Amino acid sequence: MLDIRIQDIVIGDVTEPDSETAVTEVVRAAKLQDKVKKRKFISSGLSCIAAGYMLVCGWYSFRGQADNSILGYLTVSLAIVIAIMLAGEKSGGVHMHNGNAGGRVYNIIGFASMGYCLVMMIVVSSIFNNSGADSWKIAGHIGKIINVQLIIFFVLNLAVLVIQDYNNEHKYEGVMSVAYSLVAACFMSMMYSCLLHTLSDMHSFNKYIMIIAVAAVIEMLAAYFISFRIKKHNWSFEK
Repeated sequence: MLDIRIQDIVIGDVTEPDSETAVTEVVRAAKLQDKVKKRKFISSGLSCIAAGYMLVCGWYSFRGQADNSILGYLTVSLAIVIAIMLAGEKSGGVHMHNGNAGGRVYNIIGFASMGYCLVMMIVVSSIFNNSGADSWKIAGHIGKIINVQLIIFFVLNLAVLVIQDYNNEHKYEGVMSVAYSLVAACFMSMMYSCLLHTLSDMHSFNKYIMIIAVAAVIEMLAAYFISFRIKKHNWSFEK
């Protein structure tokens, strides 16, 4: 009630608070709050750029009006989006000891989506391995069903990614973690849709199924490694 420490009462030494120190602490707290706001603004802006870029890629990928070159473009685009999100994670102020526990749930969704997309494409390949291109391309009934599922997985993972970013920005001090498996799952669904639309022989189809999966996994693991190094560096710096 009197704002006096017990030890000061015992020894009879009650000193007035240092007004200069108090002012310094208020200024420091104000600067820190301003810094956090700027970090959140930058990380939110970068997240919006990444989400918008992914929507543009999805728009062109699922329409079926592209050629084989778009597969290489999407592979590069995955790296670009990951780099943007890594920049957002860095600018958002990552704390290794303050990780988002819910990130594991988001990662499970991303990994499960990637696995399902791969299995789905392998099943399609197995069914039509001895058939002509016209029976399995997107013009066919099964091709349309597969493409709709890929679109659903793209929308689902992108929506979950936006939800995760929103939770990070409002529940934590900036971006605490990014589920890069969600990003990889989005691009896998786009690339497999392009594969259904463009390739005309089963040999190339079978080959590109694995190439796409390997490329997405490598870029995703690289992102997690870089993210871990960023967190470890920031954590060591704070200590």
